[in-house]
Amino acid sequence: MTDLSGIHPLSVADTVSAGQLNHRLALGVQFIDALSQLPASPPLVCDLEAIGTHPCPLRFAAHGQARQALRHAGRIARLLEHAAGHGGSTVFRLRAYGQRKPGPSGYVGDNDPRLYVPRRLALTPVLGALGVPPATRDNIRDAWLWPGAAYPLPANATALRGQIRRGPSLALAREVPWARLVVTRPRPVIPPAPPPPPDFDLEARLAWGHGDDRGEFLVLLGGAVAPGGAAMPAALTLRLWVFLPPAGTTLDAADPLASLPLEEGGGDALNDVLRGRAIPPGYVRQTAIDLSVRPGGILSIPETALLYG
Repeated sequence: MTDLSGIHPLSVADTVSAGQLNHRLALGVQFIDALSQLPASPPLVCDLEAIGTHPCPLRFAAHGQARQALRHAGRIARLLEHAAGHGGSTVFRLRAYGQRKPGPSGYVGDNDPRLYVPRRLALTPVLGALGVPPATRDNIRDAWLWPGAAYPLPANATALRGQIRRGPSLALAREVPWARLVVTRPRPVIPPAPPPPPDFDLEARLAWGHGDDRGEFLVLLGGAVAPGGAAMPAALTLRLWVFLPPAGTTLDAADPLASLPLEEGGGDALNDVLRGRAIPPGYVRQTAIDLSVRPGGILSIPETALLYG
């Protein structure tokens, strides 16, 4: 009979490491369709521009549900460690956009399916000692993407379309890239007093939109634009506010997204900047445009109404 007295059960002490796999998240972003509140439709690309003042051109790894992620490894780990040791900035600067045909190159306007307007964000990660992120969900962010010119409209959608230009006349005007738009409801008229003047700060905000590189925008109006009651009115009285980037903002053909406003999202998981509802610093509010909008229809705003000097 075999003597088994010297045999003991295997334990961790009897194992030999064959390798180690660490996938610590440096930064993860889930892109959300601002209207449906579902994961944004593919194909989406997210490119890292820099960490602090150090260029770091890397592409985020795409995952399901419109998630994009960067591992804490390689150049990213070295830059974060260096910044932590020398008091440098650890802010991640990134750009997100659509890409009709996947490829390694950056943004190309003709390759953009124009489902969503691109965004450029600055996000601050949570870091521990030596610039190492925690093994938690602290560095996962949500960012909303707003409809582009080719966004699929649902049946009977109520929406606004237009193209924003600057110049002395339509013939001499140029498109204004990356505008922001807000739709409000004018304050009610209380007879016999005259209608109150437009006041962006006092009016209820109903819808938001982002202009693209061509100055085109699409703003979808949800159920909040219709007043309560059993009958839908034949027309809705609304007001459109246009916010333009600083004069002189132009597109660089070699890098069209460089002129996108860099929006400081900070370290929050979600805030109004990440939602795309905060007006970027330096943008200038224009004179309000009063509109009469038919429910269930798409209103194309006249070119002359969207021409700015």
